[in-house]
Amino acid sequence: MDSNQFMNVQPAPAPQKKGSGKALFMIIGLTIGVVFTCLLMAVVMTMNSKKAPAKIEGAGYDSAEEAVEAYVNFLKEENFEGIISTFAMESYLENYDMSEYFEYVQYFSIYAPTGGLSTTGFYSDSDFARELTMESRRAYILGGVNRQLLQVMAQNTDEEDIARDIAEGNTISQGDEIDSDAIMNFLGTDLKLDSIEIGHFRDDKYYDVPSDSIKNYLKHYKKMWGSDIESVCLEIEIDGEDYTLFMLCVCYDDRWYIADFNNPITLSLGISPGGKGLVPEEYLE
Repeated sequence: MDSNQFMNVQPAPAPQKKGSGKALFMIIGLTIGVVFTCLLMAVVMTMNSKKAPAKIEGAGYDSAEEAVEAYVNFLKEENFEGIISTFAMESYLENYDMSEYFEYVQYFSIYAPTGGLSTTGFYSDSDFARELTMESRRAYILGGVNRQLLQVMAQNTDEEDIARDIAEGNTISQGDEIDSDAIMNFLGTDLKLDSIEIGHFRDDKYYDVPSDSIKNYLKHYKKMWGSDIESVCLEIEIDGEDYTLFMLCVCYDDRWYIADFNNPITLSLGISPGGKGLVPEEYLE
């Protein structure tokens, strides 16, 4: 092969980097965009963190009866947040007059029930005090639900001595007739809340209570709660047992919420010390 034939072969040109300037501007633009996006997200997160926390209470109900019915349905679903949402929470904090309460009962105690919570020792308008009050009220409500469910257990247990103490609101202690095994058997009672059936609402006049006594309670309660108050009495059935649920309701901005467990009816009748407003029907006969 003639070597001259390779003399005119030119080396391949080096590949050129096209648009390198444009790529640099794209990288810079993307970097700026990422930084701007991060700053924007930080601002949004900061603004969201300063927003008021989500309300604990729900939107309220058209009537006191609807509020109590919603409470029972949430109880049937075992939905604790739903249960709490039927109670006045933020509205309670804004409207309840603790000074009226103390004037009514004429005493102060660190554990004094104030129509809806146990006093925390704080009644200022600081964020901390308000949040502490809300958590205290939440605990009060769950404690009331617990007492009602203990009443249901007392109706469905073979431990008669424990059932009696629960119904009377007594402390259960070990003794000759009650031991730790009996208490544990009682605590293991199946609640069967999915069996709850809602019955009829009862009028105040159904019960043989002095009208003057009811009026006196309502007069003071209206001052304490700072709005209209109504007693609700609802028949319900749980696992074949009949009960009447006695609840106190309050109206804020034309919306009804549950105010408290029990109401002037149970207080006038002198019943439900242990059941927090849930009374077996046999107690009313």
